[in-house]
Amino acid sequence: MTHQNQKKIFLIINEFAGRRKKFDRAVKKLHSVLQANNAVVEYTNTNYPGHATELAAKAASLGFDIVVAVGGDGTVNEVAQGMIGKSTPMGIIPLGSGNGLARELGIPMNIEQSANTLFSGNPVQIDVCRINNQRFFCTSGIGFDAQVADKMGKARTRGFMQYIKLTIKESLNFKPFGIKLKIDDDLIEKKVFLVTFANARQFGNNAYIAPSASITDGLIDVIIANPFNKIWLPVFAVGLFAKFIHRLPFVESYKAKQIEIEFAGTSIYHFDGEPGNLDIPATVTVDTEKLLVISGRK
Repeated sequence: MTHQNQKKIFLIINEFAGRRKKFDRAVKKLHSVLQANNAVVEYTNTNYPGHATELAAKAASLGFDIVVAVGGDGTVNEVAQGMIGKSTPMGIIPLGSGNGLARELGIPMNIEQSANTLFSGNPVQIDVCRINNQRFFCTSGIGFDAQVADKMGKARTRGFMQYIKLTIKESLNFKPFGIKLKIDDDLIEKKVFLVTFANARQFGNNAYIAPSASITDGLIDVIIANPFNKIWLPVFAVGLFAKFIHRLPFVESYKAKQIEIEFAGTSIYHFDGEPGNLDIPATVTVDTEKLLVISGRK
């Protein structure tokens, strides 16, 4: 029997999100905070791709007060897919390497603090974007960022340092590619370094690709980096973390409701850091349905 103020919380755990010992310690800490807040907790581990989406949709229909993604960006994306349009809020306990949506929502990276946010945070409705039929919540893109995501997906180790190493290595060899885009009514046809479609401001790890983006404005920020001399690479990197990427002379930014990708000289893309192959022509839009998620911001 649950008391009136007791929260019924369902945890969806990806136990492969981090190093095993560190992960086990994190889950123990999480359980102790939930117990201290007198919550009624059930949990399930994910067993296969797409499992988190099924678990989330089912938990939302069973009357839980909060459905929580415990893991990295891939887990967060999967759980969120099952929560779109639901009145049950989604919570996030960030245990990945990027933690893009958690950071965007002001959710602390500390386990105890992020667990307490489940009780003290504010539910907010955020935009859901899609590229063809794949929904995303932070960023999607083609080009350099997608190539790094593809290499990260194949790497034996994850983490921030691995991401930095791969980014440096790939940046030295990456060749610009041709695109033909329609951004609302603007037609763009040229060679580019990357094209990012941003709902949120950052990729994750506080790397801000679209500093003026908002997850609640109903628009997609489109960031195009044109080919540039390699001597600009350190400035490009600093610009990501210092939030001035959009001011660089070779970077263009747009806000749009819809983008048509008519041609691209690459089929590799990413959605919230997860790599995939994109069917082109492709369409990027904002969904009519929203995602209710607990924010750490006041």
